[in-house]
Amino acid sequence: MDVLIMIERLDTYLSECSRLPLVGKLLVDEDEVFDMIDEIKAAIPPELEQARWLLKERERILQEARKEADQIISDAKGQIDILASESIIAKEARKQAEDLLERTQEVATEIHVGAREYADEIMERVENLLANLLEEVRQNRQELGVTVTDVSELEDLEEADVKLSVSSEDLWDFDSFEE
Repeated sequence: MDVLIMIERLDTYLSECSRLPLVGKLLVDEDEVFDMIDEIKAAIPPELEQARWLLKERERILQEARKEADQIISDAKGQIDILASESIIAKEARKQAEDLLERTQEVATEIHVGAREYADEIMERVENLLANLLEEVRQNRQELGVTVTDVSELEDLEEADVKLSVSSEDLWDFDSFEE
């Protein structure tokens, strides 16, 4: 069954429920409402699950990039120490080590930029998917002509959309690798 039909069924049920005098609270059959919610959860499109997976995959890729950058920097520092300890070619060793460290930082920057671009593409897809789903819900509700007195469900979806738009720059501070 389509999620929107289920949401409409729940909306219809809630609008038909009687209200308590003076306080205006709804009297609902708790089991029936929870059953409807369970049906809606079961019918949620697989794209949302895919979006969750993409977020986890993005985080995994960023973690791997951080580890690889740390390892490259650590290796470069180790080579600097080894080359510097050789007294005959110490000056040349320092130059080579500095060149290696510079190249390492360039590679780390390339990895960082690539991971951020990939993460941004994933986040853009997730954002578009959620925006499309939210717009479809709004359009269907408008077509039904139902007035909503409690829009907390739509506000929750909008909050999720806002949380997903957090800048990926906040996720990894590349400057922390420089010493």
